[in-house]
Amino acid sequence: MKHSYFFVYFFAILSFFSPAFVSAHQPYLVDGEKEIVVVAPEISKAYYGEFSGTSTVFMIREEKPFDLYLNILVPAIANTPTDVTAEIRKGGERMAFLEASSTDWARMYEPYGGDDYFQGPEWRLENATGTFEIVLSRPGNTGKYVLAVGEKESFLLDEMLRTMGILPSLKSDFFGKPAWTAFFNRIGLYLAIIFVGCIIVFFILCEIFRAIGKLFQKPKSVRD
Repeated sequence: MKHSYFFVYFFAILSFFSPAFVSAHQPYLVDGEKEIVVVAPEISKAYYGEFSGTSTVFMIREEKPFDLYLNILVPAIANTPTDVTAEIRKGGERMAFLEASSTDWARMYEPYGGDDYFQGPEWRLENATGTFEIVLSRPGNTGKYVLAVGEKESFLLDEMLRTMGILPSLKSDFFGKPAWTAFFNRIGLYLAIIFVGCIIVFFILCEIFRAIGKLFQKPKSVRD
């Protein structure tokens, strides 16, 4: 009976904290790539990159209709300019141009990762189909940027594991913070709860299998 209480508490905690985790963007660290293919563009993602003298192109190829959402941000760290622009092309023709001057780049705190950003222009297109190019650039093409794509929240187990692996590098390489701060946020709290919960479940299962093993043990013969 006491084992069942452990399971109830464990899944109750997961259900309480899971909305905080799935509401976060799936993070991707762009390491010097000039062209990035965006898969499943409706799913909420955040691409963290740094210009290296040229613009960066994000490619989206979808034959089925989907809702396209884009938002430019920059990390709120020293010497990071807020003049990143994006040109959206379809079939080689310009569909939209997100000017840096079209927004006031308000400072925002993102609680899931525990970081501050300046939020730039955003753009939506419903029932989009075909091939899109999102060309990010800024004068001189230096400095860091973040491109948020998609608004549908989804965080499956494989994404959770991948996020756990990328967060320390994201903190140290992109934000210039100690890697150990990667889990001092809502995502880190959620992952810690999962880790502790898995340990509890592991020990409970060990106890259950040990008890089952005792039931099937042959009784020792008693000598007269």
